[in-house]
Parts: sequence; C-alpha cells; structure tokens
Amino acid sequence: MRLDVTVNQRPAGWRRHLEGWQAGVLAVLLGGGMLLLVMPRAAEPTEPPAPVLDEALLEATMRADEVAARGAVETELDVDVRALGRELRAYNEASLGDDEDAFARARERTSEAAHRAAPQSDGVRALRAYQMMRFLNELARWRETGVESGELRALGGDFIATVVRNRWCEGATRELFMGERELRVLFKKRWNAVSGLEGEAIALSVDEERLRLGFLLLHPFRNLNTPVSLDPALAERTVAAQRLRTIERLAELDPSYPAALARGIVFYKSGQHLSAADAFRQHLEARDDGPYTLRARNFLKAALDRTQEGP
Repeated sequence: MRLDVTVNQRPAGWRRHLEGWQAGVLAVLLGGGMLLLVMPRAAEPTEPPAPVLDEALLEATMRADEVAARGAVETELDVDVRALGRELRAYNEASLGDDEDAFARARERTSEAAHRAAPQSDGVRALRAYQMMRFLNELARWRETGVESGELRALGGDFIATVVRNRWCEGATRELFMGERELRVLFKKRWNAVSGLEGEAIALSVDEERLRLGFLLLHPFRNLNTPVSLDPALAERTVAAQRLRTIERLAELDPSYPAALARGIVFYKSGQHLSAADAFRQHLEARDDGPYTLRARNFLKAALDRTQEGP
C-alpha cells in the first residue's frame, strides 16, 4: 500500500515574511469583535426586570385554594366564620355608598366578626377561597357583558372602579392587563386588609407577594389626589414614585432582586437621567458580573448621553 506524503516547504524570499498572516488577521478580527461586544452601546431601557417566581409553588397554592373553596361548600363553616363572610359583604357594599356613618359601622362590625372568627384559621382560609372563586366567576360575567352585578360589588367592593382608575384594562373591551393568578393574589391581599386578619395561616406566600409586586411594578396604583390636568412630566414622576416604592418592597422581600437596575430604568423613563445614571453605576459596582451587566452598561451610556444633551 502506497502512502502519498506531502512535505511542507517554507516559502522562499519575501513570502517568508507573510507566513502565518491568516492567524494574525484572525486574532485581530477576534480581538476587535470582543471589543465591540464589551464596549457599551447606548440602549433605551424598557421595563424593570420582573421578579423570579417559583411557578410550582404558585401552582400548588392555587390548587390548595380550590380545595379549600370546595371544602367551604361541602362542609358547613363555623357560625363565626359565616358571620365574617356576611360582614365582609356588607362592608364592600357600604364602601360604595356615600353614607360615611354606615361605612364606619360596617367597618366596626367587620373587625368584631374577624376577631371572633380568627381562632378558626382553616375555616377563615376556606371562606376567603370560596369568596375568591365566586368573585372570579362574577368578574368573568362582567367581562362578557359589561354589567357590574350586585354580587360582584359585594365580593370585590370598588374593584371595577379601581381597574378603570388605574388603567388595568383595555377600555371598552374590558380586557384586563392581568391574568387569573394576579387576580387571585390581589383579591386575597385586599380581603386580608379589609378583615384585618394577619398571621402565617392567612398571609400571602413569598411568591404570591412577588407576583403582586411584579404586577404593580408594571401597572402602579394611580394617586387619587393627583389632578387630571397634571402636567404630563409631573404625572410621570408621580407614577415613578409609586414604582420606586414597589421596587423597595421587592428588594426587602428578595435581596437578590436587581433593585438598583430597576430604579435606574424607572428614573430614566421618567426623564430623571442623572438619577438613572447613578442607579446604573450602583448596580454595576454591586454586581459587576451578572446577567444584567451588559444591559446596565448600555443603559448607563444612554443615561449619560441624555445628561449631556442640551435643553
């Protein structure tokens, strides 16, 4: 068997000075490419990062609520728990009226009923789950018909007015900017606040709080005291203040949340470019190597570019 062997010959004359040029050019190209990748390029921030959720735990919580709601139907609740349910409905209805005295009495009766029902933690949780599922059903009817039923008002109080005021739906289509998970968590949070009940048995889970705060970060509450004719720039800063408070609560709940980066994005979007640049620097100083590093550098350059622009 014959093997053909080719012997490499070194180039003669001037050609020997170009030997290996391909590798050299490749190194230059790769170096330039890497330089382009690491050099910041101004990029407009969009929205703050969403908190990381444990989807499995959220799903388990939803299923547990559904089991509790069925239990409230299949097993008669304690008399004090049922009384709390009635007083909560009366409170919601009174909150929609103009009679301040009636509202004050409803609030007092609700507080008293909650105090009596508090020892029945399982029953209280089942009552909340049952009313939440009824609320979701009534809300679905509102979305289909546009009619706010008395049952929906008794279960959710001023929820529809809150949705409209905070622009949480798409106008006449009644398309909500939230899914069922967010609706459940918002209902439970309000139910707890109205009843005044606290404690581990009734508190939202950490992931439910993350979900709620993540929604409010994108769709903040509107300040009722803000005039409709407010200057647009000032109105944007008012909304930004709400979002910044939400970011601080998220950071307290989850120290791993990139709060400085989120603050920078909110500042930038509200026209506060110098504050945005400071926040982006804080993020890079604290987290020089992480999933948001390149974006933070690009956002920082955009913010600095804006601060150097003329009036």
